[in-house]
Amino acid sequence: MTESNRLPVLAAGINTEHYECVAAMRQSLAHALAAGDLLVEAKSLVPHGQWLPWLADNCAISKRTAQLYMRLAKHREFIETKCADVALLTLQTAVELIDRKPTLSERLDDIEAAIVRLEAELANASACRKQLDRVTAALLIYEHGGMFAAARKLTDTTAALRERLDLICEETDLRVIERISPLMNRVLSVGVDVNSLCLVNGDALLTDSGS
Repeated sequence: MTESNRLPVLAAGINTEHYECVAAMRQSLAHALAAGDLLVEAKSLVPHGQWLPWLADNCAISKRTAQLYMRLAKHREFIETKCADVALLTLQTAVELIDRKPTLSERLDDIEAAIVRLEAELANASACRKQLDRVTAALLIYEHGGMFAAARKLTDTTAALRERLDLICEETDLRVIERISPLMNRVLSVGVDVNSLCLVNGDALLTDSGS
């Protein structure tokens, strides 16, 4: 084979190895997330103060690698929210994503998403109260806990924005600024709805226990 004929073969080999490398890098994030989930669960089961010895004795990874996997797993929801297809992310890209500070617009998007989720949970709770008796509905709402988890998410997301008011001062896009007031009004409104439902449910349970 002459030198000129060899070049196409080399090019094909280079491309093949490159594609395989990219595929492996993308798969690495899925494996890292899965390992992180397992590590988080294991740490919750290991007695206090024994985590690092247990890790060293039972897992073939360093402390830093374990911390990275767990950090990625704990930010899984954020990673999945910010990327339409997690399979397209490399491990390094995911790390850069969670390290990057969200913009004001992105924080407002997160608040809006949390509002929508809580509104959906409130609608489910309302439907539950229409279909069941007051006490059963109240118990089911409290035991399910979806509304309260959604309310905590909204509270945490809104509080995170309040801690970064400097972002508002630095924002130059008026369209982003104009989103703040309507969103905060929705936050207050949905908060009132949650409080009202809690009072109604609490009253139903107290009435039942007193009867």
